[in-house]
Amino acid sequence: MRSSFSTISRTGSRRGLLAAFIAVLCALSVTCSETKESAVAGYITVKGEEELLPMMMDEAYAFMDLYAKAKILVLDGGSNYALMSIFIDSAQIAYTTRAITADEMDRAKKGMFVVNEYKIAKDGIAIVVNPVNPISNLTIDQVKKIFTGKITNWSAVKGPNWPVRVCIWNETAGTFNYFQDSILGGESYARQSRRFEYTEALVRAMYEEKGAVSMISMARLYRTWSPLIEETRLKALAIRRDAKSDPVLPDEYTVHDGTYPFSRFVYLYTANEPKGLASGFITYIIANPGQRTIAANGLVPITIPVKYDTGDSL
Repeated sequence: MRSSFSTISRTGSRRGLLAAFIAVLCALSVTCSETKESAVAGYITVKGEEELLPMMMDEAYAFMDLYAKAKILVLDGGSNYALMSIFIDSAQIAYTTRAITADEMDRAKKGMFVVNEYKIAKDGIAIVVNPVNPISNLTIDQVKKIFTGKITNWSAVKGPNWPVRVCIWNETAGTFNYFQDSILGGESYARQSRRFEYTEALVRAMYEEKGAVSMISMARLYRTWSPLIEETRLKALAIRRDAKSDPVLPDEYTVHDGTYPFSRFVYLYTANEPKGLASGFITYIIANPGQRTIAANGLVPITIPVKYDTGDSL
């Protein structure tokens, strides 16, 4: 079940995802109808950001391994879609890479919802290029100019004479919105940007185009911290706050202490006060076992201490 769901989501097969979704519902319908709802039993659907899908699936499977009567279906689709889903009750929990907007909160209040927010991790947005690109670092201003189309050739930042090929997420992704609002200052992306819905498609395109540049969650750049497993088809660039600053690479330490400039929180949202299994699953994620899973997936836990100086795990 686990590998098939992961493959369907990463390859972007809508038909396969729907079939798997229906199959899971059919398989669980009898069990769930006979299971009394509690913090460790019942059935919930969790939807959210595709970049975080492997991490959230690991959380769900670890929880279900502990509690046999708990059934958790994890789906992706983007932060926008996930937040919409909790208000129409097609999901009980949304996991996102951006905070709920003021407009979304206003609509929730008009619908008589009381939104609950939980910060569960910190994530670094890595600026990545093809591994053959000799560029090693950029300033924040250069990043802005590249992604807004003001810089169109790598030679403008002392790189090779290659055209810049900007690759971005589509509008449903939290990364698309967060990056545009918080890093580009609300400016539009470069007009010729290629847009992607799934991580694997973006990574393949980056690997095939030597002038490509994109942004990606640390969870997909570093698959684990211990042992360190990196996505070798991409190269992360160090970021300088200005021309006089030291370059800083995104990793667990620099995101934790704030020296890496492109960082954000990862959130869970519910439309109202979580009850039953939704409450139990959220409690698990923000407690020690769930935070260890977050760290194992290349993100930075925030509710338990992390030792960096000795290289120890949590």
